[in-house]
Amino acid sequence: MYASIGECSIAAVNLTSSQAILGIRPKDCLNYEFLYFYLTSLKEKIKLQGQQGTQSNLNAGMVKEFELDLPSIREQQKIAAVLSAADAEISTLEKKLACLRDEKKALMQQLLTGKRRVKVDEAVAE
Repeated sequence: MYASIGECSIAAVNLTSSQAILGIRPKDCLNYEFLYFYLTSLKEKIKLQGQQGTQSNLNAGMVKEFELDLPSIREQQKIAAVLSAADAEISTLEKKLACLRDEKKALMQQLLTGKRRVKVDEAVAE
């Protein structure tokens, strides 16, 4: 795994990859979404485990040595559901924020070029 050490993703389809990507197939006692969130939370620790050199790397043997403190599969599923819902809410809010930024940009363009005017109370303006 090169350059983007510690990055995690869930593949929705079967795929092949280069040796720079480590694929993990969880057993039945491990919820894949829980594993994703768990590994994401350990990103900095995983980076520190990378072999040092001009570019940090991990190998499959190093990853196999990671110890996971796993709750029951039922609790893993609930944890994953809560965190997925939080991610969905964050995504919704980020989209709203992007729309508001676009609106502000358009409004600034109109106001600062004089295409749109604001009413000014004469008493306050003086």
